Amino acid sequence: MAETITPDAFRARFPAFAGVSDAAIAGALAESGPRVGANWPAAEAALGRMLHAAHTLTLDGQGGPEAELARAGALDLKALRSGTLHLERRDPPAEAAPGTLGLTSYGRRFHEVMCRNSLGVAVV
Repeated sequence: MAETITPDAFRARFPAFAGVSDAAIAGALAESGPRVGANWPAAEAALGRMLHAAHTLTLDGQGGPEAELARAGALDLKALRSGTLHLERRDPPAEAAPGTLGLTSYGRRFHEVMCRNSLGVAVV
């Protein structure tokens, strides 16, 4: 059975979500549960659940500065100037994370945790 992570424990680890409601955090943590493998060590599973929850909340526009970019639909911006508007998009990474994981720092970190805790596939 997965360790219960409270909204307060989540906020202690990720202070950018201090203003996010308990219900929103609990919902994101519940959604993250199936994303974490049953065979992951307990500490890695807890970290993975919190990172995925932070990623989800950020995509939903809740949390710190990254969430502000998400609300503006600008998570892929590298630079923005205001006078004579200049937008610069990020180059896609050489090894992109699956789905939306590459869009947030939390998702990219979750992908790293997932890779080091998932079994590799052997082709014979």
